[in-house]
Amino acid sequence: MRARWAAARLLFLLLLLPAPVLAAGPEPTSASAAEAALRRHPYDDSARAALAQQYRQEGSYADAYYHAAWLTWLSGSRYAANRSGAAILRDRDSRDRAARLDAPVLVPVISAVRAEQLLYDTCLNGAIAQHAGRLHKTIADMLAAAEESESGLTRSDPVARMALARLGLTLDDVLVFEDTAASRRLRPAVLRAAASRAEAVAAWLPDAPGPHRTLSLIRARLAELDNRSSLWDLAIAEALRARDLDPEDPSLPELLWTLDLRAGRWRDAAVWRSRVEASQDDM
Repeated sequence: MRARWAAARLLFLLLLLPAPVLAAGPEPTSASAAEAALRRHPYDDSARAALAQQYRQEGSYADAYYHAAWLTWLSGSRYAANRSGAAILRDRDSRDRAARLDAPVLVPVISAVRAEQLLYDTCLNGAIAQHAGRLHKTIADMLAAAEESESGLTRSDPVARMALARLGLTLDDVLVFEDTAASRRLRPAVLRAAASRAEAVAAWLPDAPGPHRTLSLIRARLAELDNRSSLWDLAIAEALRARDLDPEDPSLPELLWTLDLRAGRWRDAAVWRSRVEASQDDM
């Protein structure tokens, strides 16, 4: 009897003990959950902008810089120009902190930003004419290093690919300023390579306005070189696609006005001109 009572008492005490907690996998952080959501919905620019700011506040500079580049080069103008996009991308401290982490996917991105800043600073100083040759070599070397880094990625990345396209555009700017027989011969190949990269991103993210806007600019430059009406048509088609995706972009009506003028589409050019002038009157 005593043995049964002791066993019952022991069972009662065991039931009072807290149940053991089974070990579970780690809860995903809000950032990792947001990254997963963006992989499923890459056009959610609002979520991407919030994530870029979160990464910056946490000190994850490489991740913040990557998403800032996406917003600036691929997304609509509302997010490209805000504090999560171009503000981070152009901030030298953010760029230098991201560069120190040596992330392969960021090598083309940082190279593109540095090349654009280098060209801008040289033009601002009024020294582009005498330094175009040196700048040509510098940016060509940056492009080659960025291409090598991008080719080593385990999977293709739209931001890295767009960075290469933008590097090509910057190199073409320098070749225009250099204006030698050799630089004029180089321009078509540089622009075709840039166009191929922008086309790949536009096909990858067909509803992102940035790649279509960039592709329109590249094709317009090729049209100027080759003087082919079909290339003007392609440039205008890409600009119209960008306009459909991002009707708030104030640069696109002016771009379409210019493209239609160069293509000889006088009636369409007049329509875009009136829209540009109306928007200026509203300012």
